[in-house]
Amino acid sequence: MQLVWENPDVYKLSHVNQDNLWKKLIADLFEDFLLFFLPDLHEEVDFSKQVEFLQQVLFKEIIEHRQGRKVADQIAKVHLKNGKEQWILVHTEVQTIDEVHFAKRMFEYFYRISDRYGKKIVAIAIFTGKSTKSTNQYHEKFYGTEIMYTFNKFVVSDFDEEELKNHRSYLVKRY
Repeated sequence: MQLVWENPDVYKLSHVNQDNLWKKLIADLFEDFLLFFLPDLHEEVDFSKQVEFLQQVLFKEIIEHRQGRKVADQIAKVHLKNGKEQWILVHTEVQTIDEVHFAKRMFEYFYRISDRYGKKIVAIAIFTGKSTKSTNQYHEKFYGTEIMYTFNKFVVSDFDEEELKNHRSYLVKRY
């Protein structure tokens, strides 16, 4: 069993890069991460083939226009048991303040990746603050033209410690 213990006081230090900690955590525990958050997808992934993280190459293009503090983003390329390639956009939100245009940004990532690479994408947003009012849908409508984009959203504080400890994945986090 792998245990991941969090000490929130450590992250209050100004020299700690929370974004990189989340990237590393997701990369190091990716199989458990998928098992916990998307168990149906986890069952379809062929973990005998190496997971490739593409954020260094891909996100430079995608986020270069974004202003302000960058958040931890991961794009993982996995192979499914049926032999197909699947990309997973893992967007972890590590701030406690809701962001007004978060859903729009998730949509922008989705269409930029889709347009550039023509691959199917599974998007996940994880909020680590105590609560969030951010929606997991982006909707735009203008004179008969309409788009609705929905992505997976998880709020870590919605899970209690016992639920995490008893989950079939090995990922355990204490608050």
